[in-house]
Amino acid sequence: MFKYIHLTKLQWLGILKWSLYGFLTLLVLMLQTVLLPQIPIGGAKLAPLPALIVCICIREGPEKGGLYAVLATLFWCLSGADFGNISVAVIPIGAILSAVLCRAVLTLRLLPAALCCLGVTLVNASAIFAFKLILPPTVALNNYWRVLLPGVGLSMAFVPLHYALVKLISRIGVQDAL
Repeated sequence: MFKYIHLTKLQWLGILKWSLYGFLTLLVLMLQTVLLPQIPIGGAKLAPLPALIVCICIREGPEKGGLYAVLATLFWCLSGADFGNISVAVIPIGAILSAVLCRAVLTLRLLPAALCCLGVTLVNASAIFAFKLILPPTVALNNYWRVLLPGVGLSMAFVPLHYALVKLISRIGVQDAL
């Protein structure tokens, strides 16, 4: 079957790169949904996946990274994420704006990427919190300061690792293209 697929080395490297991105996203999704809820840190809910999606979008650009952000958040929503439909709207838009901002104004470094990750994660968590507060009120308003903000801050501890891994993966196939 594969003898009829004629792909160049660069195309195979592209498949490898996006497969590694998918595996990394799946690994972080499993970490976020299985392992991190078992480790209570002051009641804060850690969410490192939005930061990973933003890092990938920043490194790959608004077109390819934006498509990946839409697909990854859609997969996250379909996996049963809490108010995942809000994340499908918020995270790709924030990731694409972050990629445009980092390419046009800022540099492709860790600090601007971390600030963009912080902004998108905070907006996403705040939007989910607002819906939980408004629809059937299931949270108290003081949980924003006690639980949500510390959770977003602690989630940013994963950004240097995310950025380093995404930077390594994004180099696959680039040297051969030049």
